[in-house]
Amino acid sequence: MRNRTKSAGGRRWVLVGAVLVVAAALAGCTTGDDTPVPTAGPTDPTAGLVSVGDGEAVVEFTAPGLLSYAGDVRVAVQPLTVEGRTMELRVTLTPLGGDDEGDDGRISIYDMVDGSPVLSDIERLTQYKVIGLPNDTMETDPVAAKTVVDEPVLYQAWFPAPGEDVEVLDLVLHPSWPTVTDVPVTRR
Repeated sequence: MRNRTKSAGGRRWVLVGAVLVVAAALAGCTTGDDTPVPTAGPTDPTAGLVSVGDGEAVVEFTAPGLLSYAGDVRVAVQPLTVEGRTMELRVTLTPLGGDDEGDDGRISIYDMVDGSPVLSDIERLTQYKVIGLPNDTMETDPVAAKTVVDEPVLYQAWFPAPGEDVEVLDLVLHPSWPTVTDVPVTRR
C-alpha cells in the first residue's frame, strides 16, 4: 500500500494502534475448546467479543437491530469457505421482535444491520473487505432480501481468499455488535 499523503500514514498508525488494542482484548477471550463462548449479549452488544473456539461450530448471538428495525436480531455465523481465489461468508439474521412498527411487515437485512462486514487477521495485520465497487459488491442485496419475525434470512458475501496458512479470521458485521473471533476458514 502506498503512502500517498502525510495523513494516510497517521491513519495507518491509528489502525495499528486499534489492532493492538483488539489483539490485547482477544488474548483473554478464547477458551481453547470447541464450545462457543459469547462474551456479549442482547443487553450489551458493544461490550466485546464472541468466540467460536477452535472447532467448525457455528456461533450465535443476539444483538439489537440497527437501522429501521428496533427489535432484537439473532445472528448465526457459519465457517468461512475458500474456493479458488474467493472466500464466502454466510450469516443468517433472524428478527426476533420488539419493534412495534416493524414486526408486522417485511424486514430487510439492511433494516437489521447496515454496512458491510469486515474480516480481519490480527496476527498478519490484514483486513478483507467485500469484493466489488461501492455500489456493485459481491453480496446478498441487503435491501431486497427480506424476512418476517422469527424467520431467518441468509446473507452471503465474498472476499478475496487469504493465504493458505490462514486458519481463522475475526468478523465485524457492524461496529456496535460484538466482534466474532476465530471464525474457521475451511477450504474446498
